[in-house]
Amino acid sequence: MTHRPAQKRALTPSATTFAPTLLALAAAAVLAPAQALAQSTAAPSERIEITGSLIKRMSGETAVPVSSARAEDLQARGHTELKDFMLELPQASSLGTNAGTAGPMTNLRGFGPMRTLTLLNGRRLAKEPLTNQYVSVSVMPRMAMSRVDVLRDGASSAYGSDAISGVQSFYTLPSFQGAKVKVEGLQPSRSGGGDYWSVGGLAGIGDLSTDGWNIYGAVEMQKRKILPREARPELIDAATLALMGISVNPTSLSNSSNTSNGFASPGNFRTAASNTAAFATSGTVYNPYGASGCVGGNGKPITLSGQPVCYLDSNDTYTAWGNGNDISTLFGKGTLRLGKGHELSLELNHAQFKVLQRNAPTPVNVRLTSTHPYYPGNGITPAVAGLALAGRPVDVAWSVADAGPRDRGDYHTNDRAVLELSGGLGSWDYRTGLNLGRSERSTRFENGWLRLSGIGTVTGTSTVILLDPKLNPFGAQTAAGTATLQAASINGATYRLHKGTNTSLDFTLTGEAFTLPAGAATLAVGGELRRDGWQAIGQATGDTVATLNGQVDLAGGDRAVSGANSLTSNKINRDITSVYAELDMPLLKTLSINAAVRGDRYKDLNVSSVNPKLQMRWQPLREFLVRASANTGFRAPALPEIYSKETEITAISTFNDPVNCPAGTAINGFTTAQVCGLTGRGQVTKVPGNSGINPEKSRSWTAGFVAEPIKNLTASVDYWETEISDVIGNRSISFILANPAIYADMYRRNADGTLATAAVYNPPANLGKLRGAGIDVSVTWALPQLPVVPGRFTLGLEGAYLTRWDASSPEVAGGAWQSANGQYNDVVPVNPNAGISNNTRGLNNRWRHTAQISWALGDWRAQVSQRFQSHIVDQNTAARTGAGTSGPRNVASYEQYNLSASYSGFKGFTLGLGILNLTDRNPPQTNHSGYNGYLTSVADVMGRSYRGTVEYKF
Repeated sequence: MTHRPAQKRALTPSATTFAPTLLALAAAAVLAPAQALAQSTAAPSERIEITGSLIKRMSGETAVPVSSARAEDLQARGHTELKDFMLELPQASSLGTNAGTAGPMTNLRGFGPMRTLTLLNGRRLAKEPLTNQYVSVSVMPRMAMSRVDVLRDGASSAYGSDAISGVQSFYTLPSFQGAKVKVEGLQPSRSGGGDYWSVGGLAGIGDLSTDGWNIYGAVEMQKRKILPREARPELIDAATLALMGISVNPTSLSNSSNTSNGFASPGNFRTAASNTAAFATSGTVYNPYGASGCVGGNGKPITLSGQPVCYLDSNDTYTAWGNGNDISTLFGKGTLRLGKGHELSLELNHAQFKVLQRNAPTPVNVRLTSTHPYYPGNGITPAVAGLALAGRPVDVAWSVADAGPRDRGDYHTNDRAVLELSGGLGSWDYRTGLNLGRSERSTRFENGWLRLSGIGTVTGTSTVILLDPKLNPFGAQTAAGTATLQAASINGATYRLHKGTNTSLDFTLTGEAFTLPAGAATLAVGGELRRDGWQAIGQATGDTVATLNGQVDLAGGDRAVSGANSLTSNKINRDITSVYAELDMPLLKTLSINAAVRGDRYKDLNVSSVNPKLQMRWQPLREFLVRASANTGFRAPALPEIYSKETEITAISTFNDPVNCPAGTAINGFTTAQVCGLTGRGQVTKVPGNSGINPEKSRSWTAGFVAEPIKNLTASVDYWETEISDVIGNRSISFILANPAIYADMYRRNADGTLATAAVYNPPANLGKLRGAGIDVSVTWALPQLPVVPGRFTLGLEGAYLTRWDASSPEVAGGAWQSANGQYNDVVPVNPNAGISNNTRGLNNRWRHTAQISWALGDWRAQVSQRFQSHIVDQNTAARTGAGTSGPRNVASYEQYNLSASYSGFKGFTLGLGILNLTDRNPPQTNHSGYNGYLTSVADVMGRSYRGTVEYKF
């Protein structure tokens, strides 16, 4: 934001000499070529906004650890989406490439994305509204981006009490003149999906310095195709996966990651006692095509209790390694200088993105009476040898493969408008802004979803579906059957809709408060009025239907809409009043202290929070600087955690009943089918009226130094510690299943002792404590000109070493700290990612780094970069480390190399080529129950890819 230059505090001689070095360090991209480090988005003599402070200053003056990357640096790294930057942050444990539909999010220090504050130009956006806890980086306007700052310690005193882990702030260009267009494409070396393209433009007119005004706009469209699992056959090899205890050749209909709990095509059936009896769930299973190899459908043969039946290879054939993504952003800014140092600006941001998730075909239980055309033995479907049906109904577990896979579309929209006025009032600078934000997430049925009433009718005395006589559950459909399925489609229907709002009015006044012998003390004071809103809109799709005997009119999908019916609509607002102050004092020529404090009042909770922060910067030598900070934080429960009207059930991956099937073997009194290899079970993760949750509190501190031992070589080392108490969220389902004695009261069982459909009661609560500590390192070295090699080389390394990552819960080991350092974080009782869709586990690698070698010669640029993360201990559940497996194991370390080059010698053009994942490295293997054998959430599953860009400026 450009306004009247702030009054500048004179640097001391040593600070003046050292400023270029510190400027280089503070602007150093975590992932950036070092030759760009000394550049800034503002003129060298102008104070700019530094993330983590209310006072504009020279970037070299900061006392807190901030990593910064320019937009050009991200492109040099070969990034095709902003999530690539997030995934490469050594200080983050972010998940951005898995099959989640919430969008990629930043997770600093592994403490959860809800504790990392994401800003655009220093202000908030409306949060993703389903969980109301974070902002996805997909909503940021990449074409208008100037830089990204990552503050690696708490910032509760500056931006709000919830910035516990740190801040990721995206900054757009303050103004722009001219025009440019950019086209980008990415093609994996192996076909089958995952290819990507984008096209964008940026244009602006007006010169702020001469015309007194500027208007510019940016637009971009990005598209990534879905990557099916079957497109990477080497990653679904049965023998390889079996070594990790993952069965893809099942010995039952429910103990494999590839089966659909007995649903198949051609369908499997049991016999029912009568037309009005309840659906048969026990007894011998048959299939009319089992003995002939399951021809006529999409199934594969298997023998169960001596009977040849079928299973659907749902995992490999119908699911995906990576979702499809469409991202569109539109950004505009107009700035007008009003004279006498005042400036008015209007900023608009519109973003929408779609995540397309592929799932197995619709599973449905249907009944065929003896008069149905496809009843076994009626002339079309063969009878089962040795089975005399005697006219009894057959109950078929059918996977409707003829309708195709079930695709789920999550449509996210985020809009923001900011009207800002800034300038001077006497010797003081002011800035005030009105911020209006809204978000929406609409989850829709797409291909493959069917109305239950479209495929059959309900019997009068039960919920059994009598299959439409035109439909064949044992083979290919006729034209009439296909037409029936098409008519039953609910493609495009919305089954879940949430909205969020963020409205705020802020004012900050900055100026010299008093004079000390070493210089003027700068004071910033201000306040903010903010209203956060959340709305859940229940859809009629989730309502029970009287004519279906209380079932939801969705074939095989009651769980998909559980809780999200018309009775669960809810709208709530939270009003927050904040005041804040920051005082920067030069106590000595070499020593300055910065003290800040913020008070936040949450009206709905009737609680207040005061969070101070103290920073110190000491520069005893021109080449050496010491810095330190300490702060507290406070995070209120998210609105859906305490005000939801839904009872939400989240699916649990295939698991064994920990009480009745320990180590994968059923105890006496239960069959394997009853208690082992369970599917179709869920945990209750959201309940109405969940009040009584206390806010979180945190304490953090950092200490480190920056040094320039030789010319053009800068290095920094920072130690950090954070502890969070009263952590809010759901417990890790992995930890609950591993500790049934501790959490016995969370299990829900039927009268016969088997687990109920809603097997675990696990709503949000205060879980305990988290703490972490580590060391961040940064080195950049611009090499001198080499005598025999043309061009200039720059080396860079950014790394993070984790010395501690622990959790404590009162009911576990008497509240003693439990370590998850070097492990998945679901081995401890407190889950920092709880409440985030498909993001309930994180990785606590002891060491992560990014490194690069950059080269420049005239119009040529090139870079080789590496991303590395150390190994972690695998999940190693008893069910996956037994005989025939590789036993307890580690998830191997992972590194990925990228190569990029660009040429700008043609007038107006910049051409770029790159190779991502240069060595064609597959993701490391894992036996974690949340994955299908490979760690696809943080590693590249596409293999080697080729990237090309063309940019034209005019």
